[in-house]
Amino acid sequence: MTRTPLALTEAGKAILAAPDSVEAARRLARHVVDTRNGMAIIDAVRSLNLRGDRLSKDSLKRELEVIGIEGLSNATTDHTTLLNWMIEAGLFSREGLSNPQPNEEVMKTALGISASERSSFAELPLGQQIFLQVLRRVAEANGGAEIPAKQIIDECLRDHRARFDEDQIRAKVIKPLADAGWLEVPVSGASGGRGGKSGPIVPSAKLMSIPIESVLPDFDQIVPADLRAKIDLPRAEVRRLLESKQTYDRGLGLELLALKMILDIGLEPRAFRLRSRDTAYAEVDLTAEGKNLLFSRWNFQCKCVSGKVSLGDVAKEVGLAIYSKAHVVAVVTTSDFSSEAISYAREVSNATHLQFLLINGAVVRSYLDKGAAVLLDHVAANAASVMAQKRSQPIAPEEGS
Repeated sequence: MTRTPLALTEAGKAILAAPDSVEAARRLARHVVDTRNGMAIIDAVRSLNLRGDRLSKDSLKRELEVIGIEGLSNATTDHTTLLNWMIEAGLFSREGLSNPQPNEEVMKTALGISASERSSFAELPLGQQIFLQVLRRVAEANGGAEIPAKQIIDECLRDHRARFDEDQIRAKVIKPLADAGWLEVPVSGASGGRGGKSGPIVPSAKLMSIPIESVLPDFDQIVPADLRAKIDLPRAEVRRLLESKQTYDRGLGLELLALKMILDIGLEPRAFRLRSRDTAYAEVDLTAEGKNLLFSRWNFQCKCVSGKVSLGDVAKEVGLAIYSKAHVVAVVTTSDFSSEAISYAREVSNATHLQFLLINGAVVRSYLDKGAAVLLDHVAANAASVMAQKRSQPIAPEEGS
């Protein structure tokens, strides 16, 4: 509810509209899990049950504090009240004073993930969890189709090398995850070269059925629902949308292109600054962030235009990047860049901390035709070029200055 004015929120209205009290309780539980870290209650109950500890107000409070929930007063019953609503919703069953036991079927239906699935994921070695997180994020961009194992492995090694033995990834990561039903290895990809990098892998229905926010927190809150519903469109379909004569189709294609590129580069979308519908379906602005060794913030501008991107277009992004404290300005276009825009980006890169990633229509079309490898090669080549430019910048102050 909102306090001023006193009224139901949209979530409150949805709960009120439930056909019966049990469904209302399930909608409430899903809302708390999605928006108020409610899954912590389920994790705490699971831990108490695994140890055989009796669940009480105090023991549940201590368990929540162990997993990072702060600010619970000694007198509070908020956590037990929430658990009672979950019991009312059928997510748990309880006989007398015994500990609540999860109802796997109801929990899967109501929350999209069962207690055993969450437990199974949490108990995986950290390296395997990281591998599945990368695989699931990349799979969002291609609807769960085959993915080159090398793409996932390379990202894992780039960001978390200490967690992986490169020569044993297939034996210690891919094979155990396949045996546990988290991914599938087609017969053609069952063996590979050094380190087992070659061949495809496929995210399993088990992995794809888990809500992505269980793997990548905040994803569902950042990506608008209408785009989430279409993010698994094949790249060929995105290209068809971009080439459509309908302005709405081109705008939708542009937004999906931006999301797919962000996911394939290994970034997490953080905010839509401007959607295509706000620009007559001609451009989209969004921010993404990465933790590749160090934190980085990327501002993306994607333009579906017939003419070349001008110096003024790029200059506008510089101002936004400085305001938002971004590190990378990525400009994507279905056409090309003017020579003045390219020169300006180079001059700004030479003079400031900013880096530019310019992706023209030729790269966009090749990426949509051939897949993520094209984009990753372009990004890697751009990084090498930026490094060469940045080496002209002073590393330390001159003596006496």
